[in-house]
Amino acid sequence: MSANPEPPRRIYTDAVSDSSRWDAFVPRVGDVVVSTPPKSGTTWTQGILAMLIAGDPEVDAQTSMKSPWIDITIRDLGEVMARLEAQEHRRQVKTHTPFDGIPFWPQLRYVTVYRHPIDVHFSYRRHLANMARDVGQAPLSENPSESFQEFLAEDVDHRGLGAILDHYRCTLRREPRENLIRLHYADMLRDLPGAVASLAAHVGIAHPAEVMAAIAEAGTFASMKANAARFTPSAGQGFWKADAGFFDSATSRKWEGVLTDDDLAAYDARMNAGLTVEERAWLEWGDAGRD
Repeated sequence: MSANPEPPRRIYTDAVSDSSRWDAFVPRVGDVVVSTPPKSGTTWTQGILAMLIAGDPEVDAQTSMKSPWIDITIRDLGEVMARLEAQEHRRQVKTHTPFDGIPFWPQLRYVTVYRHPIDVHFSYRRHLANMARDVGQAPLSENPSESFQEFLAEDVDHRGLGAILDHYRCTLRREPRENLIRLHYADMLRDLPGAVASLAAHVGIAHPAEVMAAIAEAGTFASMKANAARFTPSAGQGFWKADAGFFDSATSRKWEGVLTDDDLAAYDARMNAGLTVEERAWLEWGDAGRD
C-alpha cells in the first residue's frame, strides 16, 4: 500500500498501552480499525465485524488474538504483528487511542463507538473486578462515589472522563470522512439489525438477508454472553475470573440511587465545559439525544 497516512500528532501512554506501537503496523487496503474509549462497545463491534468478515454467525472471533489491541504493552509487539501478517482474510484491529494518536490511511476503514460516560465508568468498575491478572492498573475505590470522583478528575489515564472527551473531540475534528463511521452503544441497543447493516455498508460487505439477520441475532448481548468462549478477549487464558463476566448487563443508568446530587453536578460541570449542548446529547444518548 503506497499512500502515506496522516501521521499521529501525539503519543499516548498509560499503565497498559503505548500508541507508538503503531509504528510497527503494516496496513493492507481494506483493513478495519476500531477505535473507541474502553467499555464503550469495542468487543461488541469487533464481534459483529468478525461475523460480517466471515459471513458466519458462528465464527470463532477470538478478538484479542485475531483482531488485537495494537497498543497494549503486555503482548509482545513482534508476535502481534506476525499474527496479523499471517492472516489471509480481511483484517481488523483495535485501539483505544484517539485519532490524533494513530496513523490515518485513506485506504482503511475506521469505526468508532461511544457510550454514556457514566455507564462507561460503572462498566469499568465491573471490568476491573472481573480481572484475574494484575496488569499494572491502580484499583478503584470500592465506594462508587469516591471512584466516580477519580473518574471525573482523571485526564490522562484511558479510564477517566477526560480521556473519553478527548477521544470524542478528536473524532468530531476528523469528520466528515468517507472512511470513518461513528456509532453509539445506545443506538445499537435500540436497533441492532440497523447498526449491523450500517457497519456492513461502511466496510463494504454484503450478505443475503437471512445471513444478516442471523448475524444480528448472534450479536445480541445475551448471545455473546452465552458464547463468551468465542467473543470475550483472551477467553480461556485465565485473564478473567469468569469469561462470561466480561459481558455484564448492557444496561444504562446504573448510577441512579448510587451517585449523589453533588457527584452528578460535578459531572454536569465537566461535560458542559467540554462539549456543546448538541455534542453532549449525542455522546450520552446517541441519536435519541437529538430528539
